[in-house]
Parts: sequence; structure tokens; C-alpha cells
Amino acid sequence: MEKEYVLKHKEIPVIIFKMDDESFALLDVHKVFDKKRLPFRIDDTHNVIQCGIKLNSWIKGRGLADSRKDLHKVQNLFNAKNKEELIVGSYGLNLTDHYWIHKTEENLSWRDLNYFDNKFDKLQIGTSQNPSIDESVGNKSPNFCVDGSIEKRWVIKDDNTRVLLKGSRYMRMQEPFNELIASRIMDLFNIDHVRYTLRRTKGTNIPYSECKCMVDTHIEYINAHHVMESGSYERKDPYIHFLETCQKNGINDVKEKIDTMLCMDFILGNEDRHRGNFGILRNSETLEWLKIAPVFDNGNCLFFDRENEDMENWGIDSLGKAFGDSNRLCLNNVDYPLWYDENKIDIITGIINNELNNNERLNSKRIEKIIDITKERIKIFKKIAGGKN
Repeated sequence: MEKEYVLKHKEIPVIIFKMDDESFALLDVHKVFDKKRLPFRIDDTHNVIQCGIKLNSWIKGRGLADSRKDLHKVQNLFNAKNKEELIVGSYGLNLTDHYWIHKTEENLSWRDLNYFDNKFDKLQIGTSQNPSIDESVGNKSPNFCVDGSIEKRWVIKDDNTRVLLKGSRYMRMQEPFNELIASRIMDLFNIDHVRYTLRRTKGTNIPYSECKCMVDTHIEYINAHHVMESGSYERKDPYIHFLETCQKNGINDVKEKIDTMLCMDFILGNEDRHRGNFGILRNSETLEWLKIAPVFDNGNCLFFDRENEDMENWGIDSLGKAFGDSNRLCLNNVDYPLWYDENKIDIITGIINNELNNNERLNSKRIEKIIDITKERIKIFKKIAGGKN
């Protein structure tokens, strides 16, 4: 049976659409109310086919990633047919932006439901490798609308702050240590970033990272994919297109901020800087673009999933997803970084060495190899930074 739903931005209706109430497949777009508040770009509000395709993709992308190893466990725990049912059941609410969905027949308010202001159920899937969190007693939680392949949990601390806990996908469990390493390096250079701390589960001593939510009820995160889609490409280089789009919307220091991110990604070998992992912060009432989002999500670096022989093959370069295929090539866009301090740059390897040695799953030979390659990256970076000074 089909049901009518509304996509809202806070309390403002954006789209009316229909879904199958059994399969949760999108059937039709009825009306677009507010084009400027759409979470994707459409050129014509009367083109319901285009809008329907993009809305369907947006809803699917809002839920748990298909690559999440605990996806089926979560679905089974709540007797959900698919992840779309989990999204709809939790109103599509998250702790990233201010969009949500509900049946038009329901009289609901953002003020009463959003997870920035209201309590939510906690979720645990009972494996020893997950952060130890109280088991959920219901299906209303921002944990059904988090992206990425790593198992993640939002929890509310005693001081009422919302924090995200992130585990690992691999036996070496290196990602939480990498988050801490990147955070300490960016602290060293006063780079705007989301600060991560390393935690351990009680009893099992499994490492995971913890960070505070970077947005609130007034400010939301808009990822780079949507930023770049919001303006016409005109066959421009994607890096130039992103800069110009942000500048047109009032963010004047975009090049400095993005170049900083690219430098860190090269030095650390971050292989996961896709266009969902950087973007802007926006005022959700006025839609004013405020600033480039702090650098976040740095766990997939320092050969986190590579075998020893792969480390040799990759060497100094790593997979770049922001604007090209190579983090090394992305450095060609970078001007002299204002944060660069020649007296501090060599401290980076000391931070990496200290923190990786706290991971009992890594042997000294592997750590030494990571340090050696990082030193080579820093040498290259010094030449680039020095040449552009």
C-alpha cells in the first residue's frame, strides 16, 4: 500500500512524495515546495522524474552503508526488511543535517523529535568488537542514518553532549589510533579539525575513537558532493569548481582550508577523503554558508588496511578521492600553507610512532616501515612548501 510522505528541512516542507509502505520503495514525487532547500540540485521543479531519481538516491544514501558488516544484524534486531525501513522508522533524522521525513498524516514537529535537543535510544549489536553501549529498546535513533563502512554509535554523555564512537573493520584495529594521530598533528599546527580521543571498551579492551558532534540545531553540515552539484561545472577542474562555488557563496578562505586538508591527506596517506568526508557548515535558518567544515574522518590512513608488501608497492602515494586519483597529485594545487612551520614538521613522525606503539596489534617492523614512508612524504612536502614560499 502506498503512503504519502513529506521531506522537511526543520519545520519547512520541501517535497511531498509517495512510498510503498511494504518495500519502502519511492513511487512518485507529488510536489516540490521549496527548491532552494532541496538536499540535491534539480533544474526544473516540474521535472518530477529527475526529482524522484535524486530523492530516491538521497534516501538510500542516508542510511547505513551496504558495506557495513553489521548491517544485517541491525536489520534483524529491529525486524526491518531493508535499510530504507530503518530510515523511515527513525524519520531519517541524524546528527549531521536538519532534514527528516514523515507521513503527511502524522502531526509531528522537528522541535519534539530532533536528536540535537531530544534523547534517543542507544544501540548495541552484541559483538565484543563494538564499543560497549547500552542495548536499544526502540527504533528511534540517529544510528540508523550514519554513513561509512565502520561500525558507529552516537551516544549522549552525562553532560548532554552528543559524541560519535567509531570502531574498526580490520584485525589490526588501527583506525582509532589514526584518528588520534591526525588530531594531535592538527593540534600541533592549529588546524581547524574535529578532535578525536582514543577509548577502550570495558573488559575486552577493544580500541575505538570518540569525537563530539560538530553541528547543532542552528548549524548543519553539507557535504562536498552537494556543494559541487549546487553550481554548474562548465567543464571546470573539480578542485577549481569547488573553490569557486564556495567563494560565490561567501566563503573566502576556502583555498587555504582545502589546501590544508590536502596537505594532511598526503602526509598521512588518507585514502578515504571522498566528497562525503569534507564540505561546508551552513546556517539552517538563513541557508547562509558559514565556513569550510573542520577536517574530520582521518582513520583510513597510514596503511590501515595494507599488508606489508602493499606498503612497498604504494610507497609515498595514496588514493585520493577528493579531486583526483592521487593524494600526491592533489598537492600540485596547493599554495604555500600558512600553517606550515619548518621547526615543527618533523615532530609528526614522533607522534605517529608514539601512538602506533600503543596498538598491541602492530609489530615494531610494521611501525618502522610506516614511519620511513611518512618521512619520505614529509621530505617531498618540504620541497613543495619551500618552493612555493
